[in-house]
Amino acid sequence: MRNKIPLLLLAMLSVLALGGLVLSLSEIQPNRQVTATFCGQTASTPRTIVVTCADANYGFTNLAWEQWGNPVAYGHGIKYVNDCTPTCAAGTFTKSPVTIELYNLRGNRYRTLNGVGFNAGMDNRPIQLG
Repeated sequence: MRNKIPLLLLAMLSVLALGGLVLSLSEIQPNRQVTATFCGQTASTPRTIVVTCADANYGFTNLAWEQWGNPVAYGHGIKYVNDCTPTCAAGTFTKSPVTIELYNLRGNRYRTLNGVGFNAGMDNRPIQLG
């Protein structure tokens, strides 16, 4: 009987560990198609995001995504903004490196975009996506 107790404990611990592994693997959904909608266009891992739909004077380009499909998606790329001086048609675009995040994942769609270290919207707030 003494020899059976360590084996029984080992078997019980193995079952518990295997159950935890199965549970953690079930939380990963590699086939889930997560999207976001920008200016009426729905995309997964977009390379470009236009923020100001009417004139495309503000947005992000050359995006590469570190994470996608998780509760928060992180992407690196270039932010571009037109200073609209003297007018938007004659303005100058400035570009800078940026990291953005998409979050507020509901269903299979991200609902909010923000910059990491800055507020992404023109009104200094996160951008609510369509």
